[in-house]
Amino acid sequence: MPKEIFLVELWKKYGEKAQVVRVKRYEDFVKLKARLSGYLYTIRVPPDKAEQLISELKAKNVKVEEV
Repeated sequence: MPKEIFLVELWKKYGEKAQVVRVKRYEDFVKLKARLSGYLYTIRVPPDKAEQLISELKAKNVKVEEV
């Protein structure tokens, strides 16, 4: 069962530990999904904030997939 996270700092912590991060782009927001062994953690953020998060994750060698 997925868990939605509302704090960006908390999601970043999960994103760094994730096996894979999936990015789903919608018209008004971007949904980021971090797959860990136990749960799928999601967060909805504006597109500009999402680009910043994605670039930070790529810098830490986390696998990022566009869905």
